[in-house]
Formats: sequence, C-alpha cells, structure tokens
Amino acid sequence: MSLLEKLGLTKQSIEKMLGVVAPSKKTKIKRYRRYETVPADIREAIINEHPSYNCRELAKKYGISNSTIIEIRKRKPKIE
Repeated sequence: MSLLEKLGLTKQSIEKMLGVVAPSKKTKIKRYRRYETVPADIREAIINEHPSYNCRELAKKYGISNSTIIEIRKRKPKIE
C-alpha cells in the first residue's frame, strides 16, 4: 500500500484539487556549433594553448563545447 493510498488520495482527487495540468513543452533549442564557425582567433588560441589543459577547461574558458575543442585540436595544422 502506497503512502497516497494510506492518505486516501487518488489520481482523480488530486486532479480535482489541482485541475488538469498540461505537460510542459521543451522550449530550449540545443544548437550545435561546427568548429568552422568558431572565430579564427579563438581557434588559434586553442591550438596554441599548453597541451596540459583538457578539453573541459578550454571549453569553459572559451564558451564552446568540448566536442568543438576536440575537433579543433584534431584538425590543427602543424605548428613548428
């Protein structure tokens, strides 16, 4: 026996007290950024960062996603 049944509450009595509640809609749209849309100066800064920084730290620093940092690091040109 559940707590609600012990208190005498049913689905119908709760709906009567609260009224019918419509399910909420997801309003936030998740946008994906490809690494090409990141400005060139930020891309260069990420490439030139010390290798000890991990992707999460760089993502927080530059305000872009971890996966974008990974893509920028994978496709970086040879810097000597």
